[in-house]
Amino acid sequence: MTENEIKLLHRYLDGAITPEEIESLEELLRGSSEARAMLRSLATIDAKWQQLTAEEVLGEEQTPRADVIRSVSGATASVTAGRTVPLWLTLAVLATALVVGGFGWFRTQEGSPTQLERGIARVIKIEGDGTTGGDALVVDGSELFAGEKLAMQRGLIELAFRETGVHVVATAPLSITLESNQRVTLHKGQVKLVVPPQGVGFVVDTAQKKFVDLGTSFVVTADSSGSEVLVLDGQISVDDHEGTSADLMHEGEFARFDRSGNLKKRSASRESLALPEVAFSGSTPREGSLTGQVFGYDESREPQKSRRAIDVIGGAILPLVESKFQDTACLDVLKRSERVGFEGIAGAYHKFADRSGLDPYYRDGGWMAWYHGTVRPPQPGRYRFWGYADNHLLVAIDGKPVFEGSRRESPFRSLEIPRTNNPALPCLIARAGFASSDWVELSGDQVQLDILFGEVGGNITSGLLLVEREGETYEETFWGQPKWPLFLTETPSAEETAEFTRLLNHLEQRTMGSFSVSEGAVWQVAE
Repeated sequence: MTENEIKLLHRYLDGAITPEEIESLEELLRGSSEARAMLRSLATIDAKWQQLTAEEVLGEEQTPRADVIRSVSGATASVTAGRTVPLWLTLAVLATALVVGGFGWFRTQEGSPTQLERGIARVIKIEGDGTTGGDALVVDGSELFAGEKLAMQRGLIELAFRETGVHVVATAPLSITLESNQRVTLHKGQVKLVVPPQGVGFVVDTAQKKFVDLGTSFVVTADSSGSEVLVLDGQISVDDHEGTSADLMHEGEFARFDRSGNLKKRSASRESLALPEVAFSGSTPREGSLTGQVFGYDESREPQKSRRAIDVIGGAILPLVESKFQDTACLDVLKRSERVGFEGIAGAYHKFADRSGLDPYYRDGGWMAWYHGTVRPPQPGRYRFWGYADNHLLVAIDGKPVFEGSRRESPFRSLEIPRTNNPALPCLIARAGFASSDWVELSGDQVQLDILFGEVGGNITSGLLLVEREGETYEETFWGQPKWPLFLTETPSAEETAEFTRLLNHLEQRTMGSFSVSEGAVWQVAE
């Protein structure tokens, strides 16, 4: 590897990589097994530094273990103890290390440390009955070893692979063999995988096909009739077991294979197309509604784009955010819709720009909805936002951005808004799972509210914006995700409630997330 390539890996682990460098990194990892191996090695080193930091903070071990020091210092001289912990490491290591026993050390009742035998993966959570070879019962925290076959008749299981950081959620009836750190064989059941860059090349085998990850999130289903695969993000390679053929599948593509491995169906439509679109999105505001407008490029003033995926609308709106929503000069070059009412962000928005009156506009330039007004929280307390969007989602209070749930390519990422990704929570379009904000302390007085929601190009998008109040108790889904309330600024009508119920049923049936509609959680627009 070249020096620049190695620096690129370090910049990724340090959390200092730019969106442009992400593309270079993904191309490097797809084409170089050496780069994938080095990234896994460096990731393990960073994980050990995180281990030492956590142990010192928790006071569990004031003196670092000699074996850890040797393994870290002997691996590479370019890694130092002072380096920052990047976002992905928080996701792939910190969020699961304490739960899944990534440190490999526990204390007995007498307080003396004891080392447990470590497998290639560890169970984060199991709901139902699961067994491995010899009918050994699987429980939360169980170690899973290479070659073990896991079986479940009902429920679900969530696990994480140590070296690769691959996160798996599987549903019963399930039969799966953990072949190695890089491969599983799915005999029966459904698995959703979230694969970070150091896990590129992870393989899911079925009786019909071999699905090879190329940096993505995807779902594989297998039963006696054949196998299916749905690519949620990124791309995968679909190979036969003889290695004589391979085919690439991209984000949103679905394929079904019969028992002989013959392709029965392949769809290029994106999964978000299957999401219900609430009929009132983009509608005329009612009296007392939070209002906004949708912005896009006029067809006569379309921007220059070297390729379709470039985000010109996000870059155009960024100065508005940086000015705390005071300087609107950046909007002068954009076409704007009629006033629209904010009725929550939930579901698909395929016709949103058209319904708002923005059409005709330059579709490849994307669109952005900006809602602005003064609202009052339901009651004093600490709140945090949850959600995601394809592509843009941002919430600001009193001019300060507090939540960013956009996809990773969004220019809003440059604002460095505190954000936590939760890959364990099922999510329709984001391999990082639901994003969440830091807690925001509010007195109950009225505040300025700004919401941005948009699409980078085309007319297919979706999103979900929820809010949680600290101390509240929420019903949980089968997947363990609380049903946080949909963020609303007015009580929905009976017709709107019915639409939300239809969307909610769809999400829960497809295990893509959930929410609730609570009148007590409405942020009222101030008069």
